Amino acid sequence: MSTVEEILKAIKELSPEKRDEVRRQLVSLWPWNSRYSMSATLPIKRARPRRPPIRIKGKPISETVVEERQ
Repeated sequence: MSTVEEILKAIKELSPEKRDEVRRQLVSLWPWNSRYSMSATLPIKRARPRRPPIRIKGKPISETVVEERQ
């Protein structure tokens, strides 16, 4: 087992309070920016490029639905 695996195993065996303390210590070591998260429960979201809108022919569907209901 590697050193990192041993450290992670030891952290998992700690009480929630001690794990929070370890987390605070790790966060203080590096200047994390808001794009990254140290939380194990939340996934890291990365910005996706915005896709161009799709051009349609004719009336929008919402207008067609409104006309059909009248």
